[in-house]
Amino acid sequence: MVQIDNAVLPKGSLILVTGANGFVASHVIDQLLELGYKVRGAARSQAKLEKYQKRWDSKYPEQFEFVEVPDILKSGAYDEAIKGTDGVAHVASNVSFSPKFDEVVGDAVQGTLNALRAAAKTPSVKRFVLTSSIVAVGSGQNGEGKILGEKDFNRDSIEKARGLPDDAPQKGGLVYAASKTSGELEAWKFVEENKPSFVLNVVNPAFCAGESLVGEAESTAGMLQGLFLSKSDSIISFSPTLSIVPVADIARLHIGGLLLPDVKEQRLIAAPHPVNWVDVLDVFRKLYPNKKFFDNPENAPKAIRSYDSEPALKVLKQLGREDWVPLEEALKKTVEAVA
Repeated sequence: MVQIDNAVLPKGSLILVTGANGFVASHVIDQLLELGYKVRGAARSQAKLEKYQKRWDSKYPEQFEFVEVPDILKSGAYDEAIKGTDGVAHVASNVSFSPKFDEVVGDAVQGTLNALRAAAKTPSVKRFVLTSSIVAVGSGQNGEGKILGEKDFNRDSIEKARGLPDDAPQKGGLVYAASKTSGELEAWKFVEENKPSFVLNVVNPAFCAGESLVGEAESTAGMLQGLFLSKSDSIISFSPTLSIVPVADIARLHIGGLLLPDVKEQRLIAAPHPVNWVDVLDVFRKLYPNKKFFDNPENAPKAIRSYDSEPALKVLKQLGREDWVPLEEALKKTVEAVA
C-alpha cells in the first residue's frame, strides 16, 4: 500500500470501523493500521474480536482500540463510539440470509441510519464509507451486453423478497439483496436531505475471496473452502454465475473512499472476475492437480461481465495497484490454509 501524500485524513487520524470482527472489516482495519492510522473497532463484544486484537496489538502497538456496541439498532448506538473520530467505515451488516424480511431489512436500514446520524452530529468526521454489495446494484443476470453501473439499483429485489413466502428456497438470498439495496438507498437519501459535513462513498463488492487474518474460514471465503474440501457443493446453487473480488482489493477501495480527495459521493463497484463454477473448480484443479474435486456442474452458463468496475479500478491505481489481484491468486489465498 502506497502512502497517500494528499490524503483527506492525515496519518494518525482516528477512524471508526463497525463490524470489526468481520471478514471485510478486518482487512480494512489491517490496511489502515499499516498506513499509520489509528482505528477504533466496534463489535458487539470484545470476545468476538479477541483473535484480531492480538494480531493488531502485536503488529501495530497503541494504534488499535476496541469499543463495544452491543445493539446497533438502538437509537444513538454509535454516539459514544464515534466521539473524536475523523472518518467512519460502516461495514457491520446482517449476513444471516434469514428469510425474515422485516427483521433483516430493518437491521440494515436502522443500523446504517444510526451510524450516519452519529457521524452527522460529529463535526470532526470528514469521510463516511458504507459497505454495500453488488446485489444492491443488480443481479447480474441481465443478458450479455448489458452493463450495470453507478446509477443502477436493485429495487426489484425489495418487492420480490417481500412477496415470497418464507419457505421459498430463494427467499433468504432475495431478502439479503433487499436489505443491501434498502440500506444503501436510505444512506444516499439521508445525505441528500440532511447535507452533513462529511462525504459519503459506497463500496459494492461482489463475492469475496481471500485469506483470513486469523486463520479461520469466514464469510464467502468459508463457502469457497467448503467447495475446495468437497464438503459441500451447495454453493453452486448460490448463483449460476458470479463475479469474484479479492478481499484485499475491497479493503483498498474502502481506503480510497476514506482518504482520496477526488473520490466523492461515489459507488465503487468491485466485480472484476466474472466466473461460473466450472472456472472456479478448474483453478482449484490447476493449483492442486493431485486432489479430487466435485464434478463440474452440468450446463454451466457462460460467465459475462455485467458490472462497470472501471471507477473502482481507477481508485486502486491511485493507491499503487496496476490491476485487481488475479483470480488464481485470490482463490489460492482463500484455500491454502486448508489445502
